Amino acid sequence: MSDKGVDKIISHIETEAEKEISKTLLKAQEEADTITKAAQEKAKRETEKVLSNGKRAASLEGHKIIAEARINVRRTRMDSQEEAIVASFNAAQKALEELAEKGKRDNLNYRDIMFNLIVSASEIVAGKKLELVFNKRDRKTFNKETLKEARESIKEKTGREISLSLTGETIQCLGGVVVRDLENQVEVDNTLETKLNQLKDNLRVDVAKILFEDKI
Repeated sequence: MSDKGVDKIISHIETEAEKEISKTLLKAQEEADTITKAAQEKAKRETEKVLSNGKRAASLEGHKIIAEARINVRRTRMDSQEEAIVASFNAAQKALEELAEKGKRDNLNYRDIMFNLIVSASEIVAGKKLELVFNKRDRKTFNKETLKEARESIKEKTGREISLSLTGETIQCLGGVVVRDLENQVEVDNTLETKLNQLKDNLRVDVAKILFEDKI
């Protein structure tokens, strides 16, 4: 089962980050164009300069300058790629922090997302006795009634009868949950940080494709 709640987060974050990415990529393209143009002009000047020494020498010099320009453009694009990823990652983290703190953000509901994270984890583990670990803030919001709702959500979506309990410990995280299978000593990390890092990896691939889809 796909985690629809997290899918919504990722979709929402990617939309917000799109402007920052586009701005960074536009800057990179402008810098690349400038480098290419300057290299072409320099190559032309150097070619004319060495024509007196023979056509072959002129051609080799021109190719050398263009090759150096290609390296510079690639380096510029790689730097811009990392800038775009960092900007997107920061936007994603800010959005997740706001969602977890306020409980709602636009059409996203943090409570529903938490239930989805618990449900998705329950499908991964084999045991029927699960323990939930939250940060201090979220630990306070989960009581017997909330656990009952979470169990009902699991049964409705998976058909499984699961026993849920809360651990006395808390963890440091933006939000989300770590689900422990007490019968098999296995745990699933469904914290927001984990989801954020997965998003970062996806962004790195997507931005790289945009930056390197054309060659100078």
